[in-house]
Amino acid sequence: MSVAKKTLVLTALGLAAATVISGCSILPGSASHGNGPYPQKIDSPYGSTTIKSEPKKIAVTSSIDLDIAIALGADPVIAPAYSSTGTNQKSGTNQKSGSKLDLSPWASAALDDAGMTAPDTYDAQKGPDLTAIKEAQPDVILATGLDDAGSHFDELSDIAPVVAAKDDATWTDRTAAIATALNQAKNASGVVNDVTQKTEDVASHHLELEDTTYAVADVKKSSIDYLSYDGTDDSLFTGLGLLPDAAAKKYSADKHSVTKSNVDDLDADILLIHFPASGGGMLEKAELADPFYREVKVIRGKHYTVLDDDSFNALTNPSPLSDKWALDNLPEDLNKAEQGVS
Repeated sequence: MSVAKKTLVLTALGLAAATVISGCSILPGSASHGNGPYPQKIDSPYGSTTIKSEPKKIAVTSSIDLDIAIALGADPVIAPAYSSTGTNQKSGTNQKSGSKLDLSPWASAALDDAGMTAPDTYDAQKGPDLTAIKEAQPDVILATGLDDAGSHFDELSDIAPVVAAKDDATWTDRTAAIATALNQAKNASGVVNDVTQKTEDVASHHLELEDTTYAVADVKKSSIDYLSYDGTDDSLFTGLGLLPDAAAKKYSADKHSVTKSNVDDLDADILLIHFPASGGGMLEKAELADPFYREVKVIRGKHYTVLDDDSFNALTNPSPLSDKWALDNLPEDLNKAEQGVS
C-alpha cells in the first residue's frame, strides 16, 4: 500500500481510537457521567457550547452535517435544501413557502434505507435561515460544515447549542464532533470503517490510479476555481491512491482563482472539471477543443472528466454518504481520464 493510500486508513484508525479512549480525545467516555455523557461541553474555534441532555430535535446547516447526522442514525428536523437539480432525490418541505425542495441523492437514499422521514428544508443561498431554524425548535444545531460558521455562531447559539468545526476540518473530524454531541461514538467508528473498507475495495480494482496526480476545477464567470488546493479534505482521492498535483500548493481557501494566463496550473495527470449548468463561465465545454486550451497537456491528451452537479457536490462536500456515493459513481470516469479516453 502506498503512503497515499494509507491516509484514509490512518484517519479511520484515529477516529476509532478516539471512540474508546475516554478523556484522551474529543469523543466522550460514558463512564465519566452517571447519566450518560451529558452535560457535554464542546469547544470550537468560534466558542464553546454546552449540551445539557441528549438532543432529540436536530437542526443542520449544511449538507455535510445532514449526511453525518443521517449516517449516525439521527433524523434531523430541518436542513438546507440541496442546490442541484439532479434526480432520485427525496423532498422535504420548505418552511417558508411550502414548496418542495430536494435533498442530495445520497442523503435521500440513506433516509429511505433507514426508513426515516425527510427533514423540512430551507433555501440556504444567503446562509442559514434563522427564522426557519428557530421555528423548528431544535435541541442542537450542527454547523461543522457551514461556510463562514464563525459569523453565524453567535446568532445560531441564541437558538440552541451549536456544534461547529474549523474550516479545514476533515469529514472524519466533523463526524467525531457530531458524534460527541449526539452520543454516537460507537456508530461513528463504524461509519468511518465502512467508508475506509469501501475505499480500499475500490482502490484494489483501480490500481491504475495509484500515484496519479489530480486537480479539481470549477468554472466561474471570470475565472476557474482551483478547488483541490493544499489543505482541502483529500481523503477520498488519497484513499484511491491519487496524489494532489504540485500546483495545489499555490492555492488556498482564500486564493484559488486560476486566470487564463495560469491555466497550465490545471495540468495534473487527470483533471476533474465542473461547468455551470446555466453557461456563462470563463470556459465552456466546447472550448476544451480550442487551440489555446489544447496547449494544456491534460486537455490535449483528453485526461479529464467533466463533473455533473451531483458528482461535483459529492467531491466538494465530503461526508460519509457523499464519499460512498462517489465511490459508486466516479471510479470508471477517473479510469477513462487516466487512459485519455474522456
